[in-house]
Amino acid sequence: MDMFNMVTDRTMQSDSALEYMCPYCGAINDFKLDSLRDMYHEQHESCSCCNKILSLTPADGIAGRVNLIVDEVINDNVIK
Repeated sequence: MDMFNMVTDRTMQSDSALEYMCPYCGAINDFKLDSLRDMYHEQHESCSCCNKILSLTPADGIAGRVNLIVDEVINDNVIK
């Protein structure tokens, strides 16, 4: 597989699942991305391991990739 195909296989035009690490416990979680609806919109998900609520914000990355910004939600009373 050449470099061009590797870059275009993960472009933001398609829906895909992204993996991220929980900042609390280090567990790997999946985030289903709808690129047209979800880009730059903060969403709240809970970790599959520790159940802490996390803030997830997908953003444009380098070479058409997606950067998923994962942050801790300080207030656990966030309503999904």
